[in-house]
Amino acid sequence: MSDSEVHMGVSEARANLTEVIAKVRLLGERVVLTRRDKAQAVLVSNEFYEQALGDKTFAEITREAVDRLDPAAREQFDTAFGQATADFTQRRLKSS
Repeated sequence: MSDSEVHMGVSEARANLTEVIAKVRLLGERVVLTRRDKAQAVLVSNEFYEQALGDKTFAEITREAVDRLDPAAREQFDTAFGQATADFTQRRLKSS
């Protein structure tokens, strides 16, 4: 699966829809559809879409579980989550 992202005007995408869909489906490219250089929508593979739905569900369940923590545990979670987020961001910056 590719991590590449292509920006394309809506008119260009419409004119080349078969090819655009093939790139999205077969190569895993994300195609950001633009109008006047502003993003309007994103075409993604079904695999990417299904994963995103699963991630959203997991995030909602996690948020609900965190809301049920007592204040001390919530503070510990917030601290650990903040550190993990910072570490993840640093790793991504180093790899790009």
